[in-house]
Amino acid sequence: MHQNTPPKALRKTHNFLVQGLENGHKKLKWHVTIPSPLVTVARKPPTVTTSSFSDLHRWDALVETHDAMFSVENLSGKALRKWMVGRWLFQLIREGALLHKRYLEQVPQAFEQGISFAPGTGFLILSDCIHSANVDEEEKEEADEVSHANPSPKSLSETPLEKELRFHYRRLCLSPMSQLLLLNTYQHIGNAWPRTASKSLVPVEQCLTFYIKSIAVDTPPANISTLLTMAKTASALDMPPLLTHYASKADSSHSLRPSSWKRLLNRNVLIAPSIDTHEEDVYLDFQTTHQASAPPSDQLKQLRQLQQCFSASLVGQTGRREAIDNINAFLAVSNSNGVMVTMLANWCKKLMQKGGRVKSKLAASTAETYLSNIARPLVAHSQSLGDVQAASADQWEALYENVLNSAKNPTSRAKMRNRLDDFHHFLVDSFALPHIDLDSANAEKQRVDVNIITPAEFRRALALIESSQQPERFRTMQKLALILGYRLGIRRSECAGLQIKDVAYLFDNDAFDGEIIIRSNEYRKGKSYSATRRLPLWLLMPEERKQLIEWVKRRQGEITTQQVTKQLLFCRSGNGRLLLEDKALFKPIQTALKTASGDNTLRYHHLRHSFVTFTLLRLLEQVNGELLPRAWVLDDHRNIAMPNTDADISALAGLAPQYRPSRKRLWQLALWAGHASPDETLSSYTHSLDWILGQNLRERFNPTLNIDQQFTLLNLSTRTALSSWRNRRGLKGQTQAGVLLQYMQDEWQPYLANDPLEKEWQPYQPPTENPLDNPFEASFDWPEATTIYQSLRLVEQQEINGISLGDAINRTAKRFVLDPEQLSLWLEHGEALMQRKTRRTNQQFSREDNRNDRSRRVASQRIYMPELQRCMAPPIKPAVLRETGQFFHRLLDWHQSQSDIAEESLMTLPRLIHEGAD
Repeated sequence: MHQNTPPKALRKTHNFLVQGLENGHKKLKWHVTIPSPLVTVARKPPTVTTSSFSDLHRWDALVETHDAMFSVENLSGKALRKWMVGRWLFQLIREGALLHKRYLEQVPQAFEQGISFAPGTGFLILSDCIHSANVDEEEKEEADEVSHANPSPKSLSETPLEKELRFHYRRLCLSPMSQLLLLNTYQHIGNAWPRTASKSLVPVEQCLTFYIKSIAVDTPPANISTLLTMAKTASALDMPPLLTHYASKADSSHSLRPSSWKRLLNRNVLIAPSIDTHEEDVYLDFQTTHQASAPPSDQLKQLRQLQQCFSASLVGQTGRREAIDNINAFLAVSNSNGVMVTMLANWCKKLMQKGGRVKSKLAASTAETYLSNIARPLVAHSQSLGDVQAASADQWEALYENVLNSAKNPTSRAKMRNRLDDFHHFLVDSFALPHIDLDSANAEKQRVDVNIITPAEFRRALALIESSQQPERFRTMQKLALILGYRLGIRRSECAGLQIKDVAYLFDNDAFDGEIIIRSNEYRKGKSYSATRRLPLWLLMPEERKQLIEWVKRRQGEITTQQVTKQLLFCRSGNGRLLLEDKALFKPIQTALKTASGDNTLRYHHLRHSFVTFTLLRLLEQVNGELLPRAWVLDDHRNIAMPNTDADISALAGLAPQYRPSRKRLWQLALWAGHASPDETLSSYTHSLDWILGQNLRERFNPTLNIDQQFTLLNLSTRTALSSWRNRRGLKGQTQAGVLLQYMQDEWQPYLANDPLEKEWQPYQPPTENPLDNPFEASFDWPEATTIYQSLRLVEQQEINGISLGDAINRTAKRFVLDPEQLSLWLEHGEALMQRKTRRTNQQFSREDNRNDRSRRVASQRIYMPELQRCMAPPIKPAVLRETGQFFHRLLDWHQSQSDIAEESLMTLPRLIHEGAD
C-alpha cells in the first residue's frame, strides 16, 4: 500500500487501519501483533490561529519598547549581566531567528564559544550532542582491542573530526542588529554567560523574563512558551513560511558540520590519513552457500552451538585464535547448518580477522556481542527468505525490518540496525548480494548523516577518475554514476539498477531534451509511491547530458539480441543482466570523493544531500547569486561547476518566475528527490536553511539608527566620544546598522570562536599516486568472458548474412573496442576447441542436439546465448554466470603471475577429467 498509494490517500487509509486495529483490540478483544509505533497521522495545525493573532497587541508593545534601545543605568553586577543577555536573546526571538525552546537552551554554550564570520554575515554555532563521548560496552571492547594492538595512548584520543560526528549543529546567522547587540553585550560583560552562586549557568528563560519585565508595559507573557508562540505568529506574517517553520521546529534541517562548512567556504581539504584502497580484491572471492532444509528450531539449536564457540575462548590474541579455530571446526563438522547460520559464522570470523568499525581485529568477546545483537531474530525470520542467492534487495530489506521490529526499545533498535548494516556489508563483499539502504529514521534521535560535496570537490573527483589507470569502460561508468548522483540526486540503488530504457531521448536527434525515468524494475523496487519520477536532463545536467547519451548508444551497440531496453545501463561488458558489484562502481567513486575533500566520512549518498542543498538555494533565489554565491560554484580553475547558474531555473522548470513567491518550488524539489512531500526533503537532505534564514534577516533587520540608539550600542563613554568616532569615519546623521559594523571589525577579535581544525587544513593538491590505480589486478584490463562470447557471436551473425570473415572481424572489433588480431586469435582457438572430441569420438564441448541447428540459433535475436561454431554456450543463471566470470579472471591472474605452471595445469586438467570419465 505504501508503494502504490498517493500521499493524501495513504494518510487516510493508514489512519483508518490504525483506528480499526485499536477498536478491535479494545472493544472486540482481538489478539493481534501490531508493530510499534503504529499511530494515526494527524493533520498539521495552522501556524496562525485566531487566538494567537489576538495576542499580537501585547507583542507589538514589547517590540516597540525594545526597538527604542533605551540604556539601563541603575543595574550592575549579576542583574546587569542578565539584562544584557536577555536583551540580546529577545532580539533573536523578535527577528524570528530562534523560535524553539530547545535551541534557546543551546545558546549559552555558543555564546561562550564566540562568534565566527562568513562573507557578509556573522554566526554562532549551536550544537546538540547525539552520541555521548562515553562509548557503549561494545565500543569500549573495541577500544580495548585497539589498545592491545597499539598501546599508545594517542590511539584512543578523540580527534576534532571524530568529535564533530557526535553532534548535530545549527548555524545561527545573525542580522546586523543582533550582531551589534551581541558585540555590545560582549564589551559590557565579556563572553562568560551569567552564573548563579553555585557557578552553574543561569537558565535562558530566567534572563529573558528579567529583561521582559523591565520593558513590559502591560502584563508580560506568562512563560517562554507563550513568548515563542507570539513571536512565531508575528514572524509568520512577515517571513516566508519555510523560514518560520525552520526557526520554530526542532530537527527540521541540520546545518553542515563545521568541517563541511569550511570546505565549502575556503575550498581547502582536511589533512586526512591515507585511504586504504587495496585492502580487498576488485574481483570477489565468490562463496557458495548450501541451504539446509532444517526447521527453524533446529537452526536456533545450531546458532547456540555457534555461540558456544566463543565461550571457551580467552580475552586477547589467544582467545581470538581459539574462537576462529572453534568456528572452523563448527563449519567443517556439522552438515546441518542453514545458510544464515553459516553466514553469521563467517561474519564472526571476518570481524576477528579483519575488524569492524575501527578497522582493527576485534576481540572474541566483541564478536560474540555483535552476534548476540542480531543472530536469534535473524535466524528465526530467515526461513521466509528462500534461496539467498536469488533474494532481491527488497526481500532483504523486508527481512531486516522484521528483525528490527523485534527490538524492545529505540536504543536497542538503533544498535541492531548498526549490526545489520555491518553484517549486510559483509554479505555484499563476500557473496555478491545486492546493496540495500537500511532505514534509520526510528532512532530515538534521528542521526542524519550531514555532509555535502562542494562543486570544486565534484570536479576534483571526476579528474581523479579520469586520470586513473582503470580500464576506460570502468572510468566512464564511474564518471557517469558520479554525475548522476551529484546532478540528479538519485539513490545508490537507483543508479545501480538503471536500465537502458530509463534514459529517454530521441535516438536520431541529440538536441531532444531528454530525461531519466526512475522506476521499479526487476533489480529494485521504489521505496514509495513517490520514488517513481522523471528527471529532466536538459535542466539538471545540460553539460553532461551528451556523455550519458553517448554511453547509452554504446550500450545499445553491445547487445546482439532484441532485449536491448531491458539491459542494465552500468554493467560489465557482455553481462547486461548482472548488477555491477559495488567495488567496481561505487567504491572508486567514494575513494575519489574522500581524496578530493580529505573527509573519510563521505559516501555516495552525500551526492544526494548535495543535490538537494544546492538546488534549494537556486530555487529560492529571487536574483541569481543572491543565496548561492559565485565563489561557491567555482572549481579550482575558477570555472563554473554548476549548471544554469545564469538562468531562472524556476521558470525553466515551469514554475513561477523567481521573483514571485510560490510553494510549488518545494514540492518540485521533493518530486525530483523522490519524496512524498517536502517534509522529508527539508528535514534530512537540506543543510542550507540556516544560510537562507541569515540572508533574509540581514535584509530585514538592518535598521537605520538614530544618535541615541548608536550611543547605546557602540559602548562609548560620552556623546562627545561618539561624535568624534563618527567624524573620523565620515558618518553623518542616522546610520544603518550594517554600516556601523563595517567599522567595528577589529572590535570582535577577543570574542572570535576557536577553530579546533585550524591545523588540519591544507590547499588541495592532486595526489602523486592516484588512489584509484590498482596495479595488483592484471586481469582488470581483460574483457569479460561474456564479452568474448558476444564478439564471437557477432562475427558469426555477420558471416551468416554474407559478410566476409575479415570485414566481420574489423566491424566487431570496432564495436566492442577490441584488438582485431586478438579477436582473430580467439576465433581460431575457439574453432579448434569446439572441434575437439573424446576417445569415443563424441564432441567434447558441443551438445549433439544443437549441432545441426547452430546457424539458425546464432542468427536469431530471440535466443539469449546459444552455442556457437567457435564457442560453447555460457551458463544462463545469473549467479552461475557471475561465478564463472570471477573464476575466469582468477585464472587470468594466475596465468599472469605463474604462466608456466598455469598453462601446464590447464592442459592437464581436461586430460584428467576425461580419464576419470572413461
